[in-house]
Amino acid sequence: MEDKNDIRRALMWERWKSFYDLNPPKQPDQPRIEPPDSAACVIIQPDGPVLTSGLSANARILGYDIVTYPDSQFSERQSRLDLSARQLENAKTELLNLTWIKEVWLGKSLMLAPTKQLYAILGMESPYKRDTWDVHSFLVLVAAKLVEHNPLVKHVKCEPYLGDSNSTVDLIAYLKNGNRWAYEVIHRSITNVSATAAKLNGKGFSLIYLLATDFNLKERIWVSILNAGFDPDFLSTIRCIIFNSLFRQKKQLILRDGS
Repeated sequence: MEDKNDIRRALMWERWKSFYDLNPPKQPDQPRIEPPDSAACVIIQPDGPVLTSGLSANARILGYDIVTYPDSQFSERQSRLDLSARQLENAKTELLNLTWIKEVWLGKSLMLAPTKQLYAILGMESPYKRDTWDVHSFLVLVAAKLVEHNPLVKHVKCEPYLGDSNSTVDLIAYLKNGNRWAYEVIHRSITNVSATAAKLNGKGFSLIYLLATDFNLKERIWVSILNAGFDPDFLSTIRCIIFNSLFRQKKQLILRDGS
């Protein structure tokens, strides 16, 4: 009896082995992006995807939170994710070392900017319009998310063209009353700020916002605009604001709505 069982087991093994050999699994052209609970992640490099060691669970959690809420300040993430300060810092460091996120300061607010690579390894479509990622692309995305909280705004568009010209504007907010607001993000040099404003003249915007990363930059922008020689009517449509004013507005609306 024992010999027959041994033979039966051997035949079963041979049938399975033979079936596998005759029907080998089809190999994908590119390495598969693993789901979030997997231990493997993919880095997209110019010469193709490269499989790397896995992220920690907390780094994966933080990565998903960053792409889901790009307009959240770093201090907001700890309570939402229920992580300790050390756990959150370690997760951030892990993503920074992989260059999948960048630290960006908006005044005293620390932001975590997701790069295109982070969207890729999470299997998500990148929202960035430009081929090459930079801080400006991230700031436009943050501005769009913050402006969307304004109850007067119906929807926003990032980097649309201005009419038939090749010129673009960083952000257009379409209001529920039919008006439009234009937003231009200024985060480095103010050299071209007058030209940036001038291209929006006569384009039908009821307000033009020049959005600065901090208060000192805002003051420099306004001085440049005042010295540009714009006519009073156009000048009256220009506003210089900072990101923190949009953060405050968002918090006030959340507290008001209780969400």
